[in-house]
Amino acid sequence: VGQYQHDVDQSELKKSLDMVVESCVNTVGVNLNTASRHLLTYVSGLNTTTAKNIVEYREKNGAFKSRAELKKVPRLGPATFVQCAGFLRIPNAKNPLDNSAVHPESYDIVKRMAEDKGCTVAQLIEDKNLQKTIKLDAYVTPTVGMLTLTDIMAELQRPGRDPRAAVEVFEFDPRVHEIGDLQVGMLLPGIVTNITNFGAFVDVGVHQDGLVHISQLADRYVKDPNDVVKLHQHVVVRVTEVDCKRQRISLSMKE
Repeated sequence: VGQYQHDVDQSELKKSLDMVVESCVNTVGVNLNTASRHLLTYVSGLNTTTAKNIVEYREKNGAFKSRAELKKVPRLGPATFVQCAGFLRIPNAKNPLDNSAVHPESYDIVKRMAEDKGCTVAQLIEDKNLQKTIKLDAYVTPTVGMLTLTDIMAELQRPGRDPRAAVEVFEFDPRVHEIGDLQVGMLLPGIVTNITNFGAFVDVGVHQDGLVHISQLADRYVKDPNDVVKLHQHVVVRVTEVDCKRQRISLSMKE
């Protein structure tokens, strides 16, 4: 939100940011044995009280060994369990499905699939070719439809999948560490940290972001900086001015 974060209604801003965090948490899932109380409150079905009780139970009894153990947490009833269980992960659990998005209500379906193929659930998860031989039609029931079965198979193919894209490797120029190391004319790799209506701030690894003024973003006229750069974009900039006393760095992205 950059320079405008103080110009908007703060309660609306918090509400919107909370919705984003909740969406991320419920898409990726959280580690039940390491998640903080605050993070747990964003999981569907959990509130401040149940999140606090989960952390206290964990501190008293040690790491959760299964999702089923959640039922022992005070004030976490059956309805809450149904809502939250699918978003909580337990790495290295005895049942590998406890570290997946497959809900406990569907464990029996996966177990039947494995039994029909003469293998364990763990083996079914590991063997992609075996998964391809499963006829989903055989597992459709009045309460379990094809959409649910398709979701289950997608999770078995990539258990605990991370929806984020691969991180691009980035390194700052090893010649510069402090603002005093900068020299006019240097070409440096940087990361866009903030975009304003007058330009973009870029981190070049000297603990002080430099400004690429809107007039220096491209060799053409730029009306909106967002048309040229995006947040966290990797760019190459040229140092045009360094003011160590005022801690100001001017940069350019022109050819």
